[in-house]
Amino acid sequence: MKLRTAILLLSGIILNSTVQAQKSDSTLTLDPIVVTAERVASTLSSSTVGVSVLSARDLRHLPSRNASSLLGFIQGMTFLDFDGLGFAPQSVTRGFYGGGEAEYVVVLVNGKPINNLENGLVNWEQITTAPGTSVEVLRGGASSLYGDAAIGAVINVRTDQPLETSRFIRASGGNLGILNAHASILSNRYSALADFSSSDGFRDHSGRQSVTLQGSYRLIDVGGKSLSLSASLNQREFDTPGPLRSTDQTRDGIESLAFFQFDNVDEQTIRTSLDGGWDLSEGRIDASFTGEFRDQDQIRTLPLSVDFADTQERQVDAAGFKTSLMVSDLSLPIPIDNQLVFGVDGFIGTLDSRYRHIVTGGLGDYLGASGTLGDVLSDGTASRKGVAGYAHLELNPTNRLNVSLGARMDWIEDSFDEVSGLSEAEPSASHTAFSPKAGLNYRYSSSASQVGNVYVSVSRSFKAPTLDQLYDLRAFPVPFPPYSIQIANADLVPQEGTSYEIGFYHQLAGSDGWSTMISSSLYSIDMTNEIDFSFDTFSNVNIGKSRHRGIETGIRTEKNQLGSAFLNYTLQDVTSRKGENKGNAVKAIPRHAFSGGIVADLGSVSASVVLKGNRKTYVDDANTKELPDYATVDFRVAFTRNAYTLTLDVFNALDRAYDSTAYQDPGGSEALFVFPAAMRTLSIGFELRL
Repeated sequence: MKLRTAILLLSGIILNSTVQAQKSDSTLTLDPIVVTAERVASTLSSSTVGVSVLSARDLRHLPSRNASSLLGFIQGMTFLDFDGLGFAPQSVTRGFYGGGEAEYVVVLVNGKPINNLENGLVNWEQITTAPGTSVEVLRGGASSLYGDAAIGAVINVRTDQPLETSRFIRASGGNLGILNAHASILSNRYSALADFSSSDGFRDHSGRQSVTLQGSYRLIDVGGKSLSLSASLNQREFDTPGPLRSTDQTRDGIESLAFFQFDNVDEQTIRTSLDGGWDLSEGRIDASFTGEFRDQDQIRTLPLSVDFADTQERQVDAAGFKTSLMVSDLSLPIPIDNQLVFGVDGFIGTLDSRYRHIVTGGLGDYLGASGTLGDVLSDGTASRKGVAGYAHLELNPTNRLNVSLGARMDWIEDSFDEVSGLSEAEPSASHTAFSPKAGLNYRYSSSASQVGNVYVSVSRSFKAPTLDQLYDLRAFPVPFPPYSIQIANADLVPQEGTSYEIGFYHQLAGSDGWSTMISSSLYSIDMTNEIDFSFDTFSNVNIGKSRHRGIETGIRTEKNQLGSAFLNYTLQDVTSRKGENKGNAVKAIPRHAFSGGIVADLGSVSASVVLKGNRKTYVDDANTKELPDYATVDFRVAFTRNAYTLTLDVFNALDRAYDSTAYQDPGGSEALFVFPAAMRTLSIGFELRL
């Protein structure tokens, strides 16, 4: 840690020297970057945690297949891919990775969370990107503001309403049957967006299709009072190719094992929200009510060894209701400039889950299987409800110093009502968590040509066990009494962590139109009660203890009507602090991740080239097996004439073969299950702005 502190201090010295060397007569003014990551609007440079922004311009110029591929261009954000084309991404942030079973990132669309009720996973295809869309990422623990699961990051996708009505149409197509279409109309009163995407898939049995509709209408907007109604619908269906075995030496990456021939997801999600605001003589009140309904049929195979698997269908009916009330723009009667925000969040969700057997056995059993659904194995209903209160206070003793104090108290209650199946009714579980935060931000340099801020913060965050980790009824066959087991454990308690962070933001502007943003953060997080699988009990238990340390550094420079360049580096040093592997790196976490790119904006022609890669990823707890390092190059070329734009995107342009991630054989052999990524793909598109 001393070495990292020295690096940060050295960076500050170099940066300060650069600033002093600038011309003092610069008359340019740096416009502040305003973010809402901490629930209310504030400048990015005054934050006491790591915050990054992808602007609408970034989304327009960078090559991307979907929202998660764009997020990979933010320092500290890494995504591992399960389907080979980036449509089944799993986030890794500050060393937290759920492996497709849980999520450590809270994702918001215009301030509304979209994480699933049962496991917190994210359907990234619910996110549409219109011309006015931007993305804010608050990295690190944010439980003092957002509560449960806000340990790795909070991502807020915003679609701002323009002053004048705008219409936008986009369509593209490429090899592997990839088709995408988008249409949107945005005004200061209403919005309507539609997305369609489909693909035959890079691998066998990996086709997919998704449709997303979003809309909003402002019912009232007068005299400081507002009331808006919004709704969204997502319907998607896709096949899951599953991993391949490292023992299949002749594989070219495109095949799918017979184990996964029936794996499929058919899902519909409906979300509606009513949002209101009221400006008072002292402060402002914002309130919202959101309802969500989701229906999912999923056939999923779990390989229990390299030559034995179990396939079951799960039918899920989930309903959730969330409400929030926030009071902002307040000031305490004290002789220090201050801003106070406080609020209350409440939610209730119910989950009905049913399992049906399809097939269990070796490859021979699967080759002769019909995929016919069997009888219901288990059927149960779980629920989660909770309430939380929070407060956030910003103090400005001087115009250079910002003191941030916040805290949140969460109360969560889970219950399970067994209807039929192998499990007896489980007792309800109550969880409480107190999440305080304190931070300082000092502006060490301020002028028309450069602004520099350094910050330090300490916070507590938590993640409650998911409903699936507590109550999932899926049973797995084993060759010993009782011949079937359930991994779920109703006695689990929340995972908790204490985070320390130090970092800086520095913005520079030159008289010739160049501007540069440099930011870096160092963090250390000690986690306790981490949920892991125990071979002693064959269930999830709170046995984990780990230390997460890392560096997130980024630099971006740009000039209007010329282009931009950026470079990001992320170090994730995550080690186990308990058990026989104490001191070893936690598996599946890339130690080094990097991204960079150049964007040339030359009038009617623009072009961008980007690079992303991961290095040093262990796939076992003993750190004896390592995933090969990889990097990919993508590029985009666009030609614009009047309101029309033609685009060409090429992904993995160097046609490199690699595996995005892998895991060990649960049966204990030396083989690995690997997830191959697609080779070179391309897409040609058309855009029209009206």
